[in-house]
Amino acid sequence: IYMKNIFFYVSILVAFNSYSQSFSVQQNNVSLSGLPTDNDFSENTYLDALADDSLTWNIISDSLPSSWDFSNCFPNCYSIGQTSGDLVISNGQSYYLNCHIYPNNTSGEGFITMEITDGAGTSELVTWYGVAGSVGIVNNYYSSNKKDIKCIYDLSGKIVDDFKPNKIYIVQLNDNSIVKLFTNNLQ
Repeated sequence: IYMKNIFFYVSILVAFNSYSQSFSVQQNNVSLSGLPTDNDFSENTYLDALADDSLTWNIISDSLPSSWDFSNCFPNCYSIGQTSGDLVISNGQSYYLNCHIYPNNTSGEGFITMEITDGAGTSELVTWYGVAGSVGIVNNYYSSNKKDIKCIYDLSGKIVDDFKPNKIYIVQLNDNSIVKLFTNNLQ
């Protein structure tokens, strides 16, 4: 019976390891901001290799203003407009994962979502939320709509009482519509 139990536990361990993801991303939701007049602004996270593997990445969605451009570095920097690539990872290594936004003198906000898939078909999403504009817009929106706000959520879905600097919030209004707001150095 002892050998039977050992065999059972080893089988489960082998099965678990054969289906486990070969990487993890340190931060899946990344905020970045700048001015519309900035040439570009960027923010990064890291991908940690948990096994040797070959990854593919694809930009699966974006909601950027039409005049904006973006590029990614993973870990090498790609040209504007490239929306997919491959990366061979080695167990124990960390890889730079970055997004650059080029606002081209246009205020606005939007997101870019990248899907990273390992050789077993397991995937993970990374989303960069970018804002190019003035904090006054957020302050004015919040002040003029305070009575219409039902709930404020952070990106993890936790209800919060107020805005803190340099964060993105999801605001649910009394009519159940949703507004995204980015706070940048609120006073």
